[in-house]
Amino acid sequence: MNYTLRKADENDKDLSFEIRKNALGKYVEETWGWDEEFQRKYHEEDFDTDILSIIEVDGEPAGTLEVYSDEHSMIISGIYIIDKYQNKGIGTKILLNLHKQASAENKAIRLQVLKVNERAKKLYLALGYEIYNATETHFQMVNYNPVK
Repeated sequence: MNYTLRKADENDKDLSFEIRKNALGKYVEETWGWDEEFQRKYHEEDFDTDILSIIEVDGEPAGTLEVYSDEHSMIISGIYIIDKYQNKGIGTKILLNLHKQASAENKAIRLQVLKVNERAKKLYLALGYEIYNATETHFQMVNYNPVK
């Protein structure tokens, strides 16, 4: 399934919240419990159009991607695909494209995943990520050689 990315703008604040809630909500619920007011406030504070893109399939929102870089790494701070588009290869394609970009820039890729999100963790491990740290709630992962 093909996708496009478009830069998010201020008008995407509610859309990106709904995408995050759809894709991540059950894992947040399982980890901390879902508190709508807290989650909306967190989203308001976390919303950053400088790093946020909307993933679209045939012009329809399918997810969000949040990526930024530092001197040594590309950091994926969020990749959320709504349930309608999960398990269709979109996340894998996005990650592989990011791997090419990181490799061209000679950078590692870092991300973190909630421990309860086994499906995402399995995908990251299959794509060459390694767990380098664990918190109470997250695995922090890195891929030092994103293109083999």
